[in-house]
Amino acid sequence: MKLEDFEDTCNKSVPVYILMNEQWLLVNTVLYNYIYRRWFRPYRSEIERSRFICKFIAPIDLPDRSTPPSTSVIDTLTSLNHTICTHVQDLHQAYSERAVEYANDQNSKWAPYEHFIWSHEFHVLQPLFRALLIVVCCDDYNNEDSKTVGRLPVYLVRTGIEDGLSPPITFESIADKIESRLGDSERVVKTTLETAIDFTMGLEAREAAVFGLQPDPTVLSQALADGVGNELLRMPSSQFVSDEKALEWGWSGEGEAYESKIMPHYEQREFRFDALRIARQKSQNPPNTANDGAELAK
Repeated sequence: MKLEDFEDTCNKSVPVYILMNEQWLLVNTVLYNYIYRRWFRPYRSEIERSRFICKFIAPIDLPDRSTPPSTSVIDTLTSLNHTICTHVQDLHQAYSERAVEYANDQNSKWAPYEHFIWSHEFHVLQPLFRALLIVVCCDDYNNEDSKTVGRLPVYLVRTGIEDGLSPPITFESIADKIESRLGDSERVVKTTLETAIDFTMGLEAREAAVFGLQPDPTVLSQALADGVGNELLRMPSSQFVSDEKALEWGWSGEGEAYESKIMPHYEQREFRFDALRIARQKSQNPPNTANDGAELAK
């Protein structure tokens, strides 16, 4: 696992596994835009150290990517998720050992990685990430954009690994929104993307209410304050702007520009690419009009 994969896995609440087809890049972009807008709250969401509700994972070696996913595919994804989490935990241990080595010898081979060695503790594998998966089958996608993709069918999967959670995960709170269960399993349910994201956000809030956010945003801001020598920054960044100023300013700046301009641009670009892909396929495989006419003559 590369350093960037380690960082991208930590501080994410759940993995979203995408069972790919030819539209998967479009699906990925549409999903991200929808989920971001549903989760993010200007000035209030904790986003330090790349905190986000999910990480997208698109396995390339699955033998079956059809919908609904088979029990064997679900088992494969659950096993893959366990392997990823184990790698992250192993790397945490390795980085801790390197921090000790660097503290004893600042000329060690880890000197170029000084900043990350001391900050790796701010990258936390969330217990919820081990316990719950969201599975998206691209074959279920029907060209929805990010305004309508909330109705997309998805699958919520309980892995059975719930160490570090408060109470165990159940689907009782969304029982009326479950479309079906995978076989006779109580751990895999089919619902909509909107329900799955709202369910995950509810679990995020539940765990934060019991244990607090991990890593602690106050500690992160303390590190930032120490770095710039500013006593006023010794609080979570989600509290830097008062309610009064947030109301007065509205959502503005680079973040707002990214959400209102760049994200739609990326989405529209992927729709254009997908249309070109379809047109190219049609040009390479034109309909056999002669055979069609012969069939009609019969």
